Amino acid sequence: MELGTAGAVLAFAIKLEGRSAEFYEEAASLAKDSATKEVFLTLAEAKGRRKKLVEKSRREYVNEMLLEPIEGLDGSDYLVETELSSKTDYSAAWRLGMELEENSRRFYLDAAELFTLPQLARVLRKLGQENADHKLRLQSLDGSAGPGA
Repeated sequence: MELGTAGAVLAFAIKLEGRSAEFYEEAASLAKDSATKEVFLTLAEAKGRRKKLVEKSRREYVNEMLLEPIEGLDGSDYLVETELSSKTDYSAAWRLGMELEENSRRFYLDAAELFTLPQLARVLRKLGQENADHKLRLQSLDGSAGPGA
């Protein structure tokens, strides 16, 4: 799915944050301990705030840029299947979270390079850095809580 305009890129980002929030809410139910559950719920809340930030940025910065052409960004390169089922275990949810954060980080940093509006590029770079921070948080769960133990 080619993201050919600034509007399409930001619409994708809004959808990405919404799906990420839902994923972390579901993943919290798979947590084996309260600390892990808290991390997942904290990430879900962060994703909700980030969605609002992207929506606000779209309203403030992109009204005349909405149809500005963007080349070289394909949404399918960044998607992660986040559907959890009753058979999904903690390790699988953890791995999906790690992949989600890495792909989101790449998306925001790649998108930031394509925008000519400095304020919007700055917001996207900030979101990409937050994804790196979220991934570190998830890595801290690695020990006795599940994966890699």
